[in-house]
Amino acid sequence: MSGPTLSRFILITCISLISFFPINILLPSFPALSAHFDTPTADVALSISLFTLVFAISQLVAGPLSDKWERKEVLIGCISLSILGAIGCALAPDYLSFLLFRCVQAMGCGFFVLGHALVEDLFDEQDRARVRLYYMTLSGSFVALSPLIGSWLQTTFDWQGSFYGFALMALGMLIHAACILPSKSASPHRAAVSIIGTLKAVGKNRDFLRYWWIAALVFACYFALISVTPLIFMDTLQLSEYQYALVLMVYGVAYLLGGVAASYLQKRITLSRQINIGLGLLSIAGLLLTLMVSLHAITTVTLLIPMLISALAVTLVRPAAISAAMLLFSSSAGTAASAGNSIMFLTAAVSSAALAQAGEHLLLTIALSFIVLSLWGLLTNRQTTAHALPA
Repeated sequence: MSGPTLSRFILITCISLISFFPINILLPSFPALSAHFDTPTADVALSISLFTLVFAISQLVAGPLSDKWERKEVLIGCISLSILGAIGCALAPDYLSFLLFRCVQAMGCGFFVLGHALVEDLFDEQDRARVRLYYMTLSGSFVALSPLIGSWLQTTFDWQGSFYGFALMALGMLIHAACILPSKSASPHRAAVSIIGTLKAVGKNRDFLRYWWIAALVFACYFALISVTPLIFMDTLQLSEYQYALVLMVYGVAYLLGGVAASYLQKRITLSRQINIGLGLLSIAGLLLTLMVSLHAITTVTLLIPMLISALAVTLVRPAAISAAMLLFSSSAGTAASAGNSIMFLTAAVSSAALAQAGEHLLLTIALSFIVLSLWGLLTNRQTTAHALPA
């Protein structure tokens, strides 16, 4: 890679890395947050849903604004807001104040959506699919590292450590973005239209919506499972923070291997077939989890099996579905990415909030969700493929 290309790739990589701080790295701190604010762990888990809901709305604003104005200015403004929210969370005197600053952090974190838009802006058309796949594969390695980082931050700096770590990394990324991005880094094809108008144009494309719904379905499965793992492993199975971190690290390694598999398959099969393979694996994970719950065979080891299969499924489906969707709107990358990501994260927020209320039927609900959503995804992909064939 040349110097400018490497700098751009570093920026994309940093956006991928920092996106795990607000949720994944915070997971080992759930018991500490519960004790500090005298709040049940289930309520702390519900705060993840609140963060995701606000985050989804913020993306819906940040993306179109970056198309209409300047990508650089919107990125720097959002990063600054997220730093303010993170520091506020670390200094919050009570749980209500903590939730308020989590919402501020979530509003600032709308800049995460600009990663997909910057891929469209900063790389040639023939390189975008490869860069996006690397971007998502690297995110798998960050999934593997995040629990250990979170456990270390929790042990060393208590629960505030993840928020100070986020603020420090965000500040470094802000400086890097200010130095390498040109003053006019929004889409060169952008038109002077209203935000609502561009969102309507994107929303009218049925194939675009179908591809993002597929990505949303598998992400909801991933997100729902991850958001309740502290309840399962630390509360029910009584794992320590370090043991829980190791479990998530194994899950993250599977996520990374899934990215490698996706890279291999991308050169040999169509995106539609890759999506179908991933959705098939997701249904298998759901069936196995249902069987384990029925036989009362839930242990750390047995639970890891469907978790690892689901991780492989997600990494096969998401990059393929998102790449297919973004190809339809390269000229409005910010708007397209924000609309799609909002669909994905709103779905995840609603599903995880619903699962948090499942009580003793939590795992069975997750298992059935895997099966139902994978079948729905297969049907949606078939409709998309059939619609595209005549063209």
